[in-house]
Amino acid sequence: MSKEPKAGTKGARQVDNPDLLLEDEKLSAGLRQELEQLVKDELAVEKLTASKAAFLNAWLKDDRHRAAGYLEDLGGELKTLEERYGDWMLEAADPTKAAWPALMHCIRRGEPWALAGETAGEGEELQCLGCGYRALPDAGSQITPCHRCGYGCFRQISGGLDAG
Repeated sequence: MSKEPKAGTKGARQVDNPDLLLEDEKLSAGLRQELEQLVKDELAVEKLTASKAAFLNAWLKDDRHRAAGYLEDLGGELKTLEERYGDWMLEAADPTKAAWPALMHCIRRGEPWALAGETAGEGEELQCLGCGYRALPDAGSQITPCHRCGYGCFRQISGGLDAG
């Protein structure tokens, strides 16, 4: 017996054990199925990842929008607290001590000033020397102490709100 291939089977693989060939084919089919399943699983993971990424993106946008609203509200609350604190400080302060330098400044520079109890002139705006509050009393009315801090000394501003 010769070990050369028979005529007509040139290039064909000679198998000594046909069971090995069958097992080889089974192994190839099993690997192919596993590979197909891995591809399906990877596509499912990609789809899930894309879905989670879209959800996370939407959640972050909503969170950013809510945070902006919160910060805006917080800014308003801080401004309110700042105004209240200023009012409390003005109530606690002795207006004569706080306003005395401003009154002396008006007197030295020759600027007009008025006291509570005097009569307001036409178109005359008054600025409290204690807290800076501005008021435009009716002409001929009696000047009352400041509505904000209670101090009774004012700088007179001729020309009303447009003047300096």
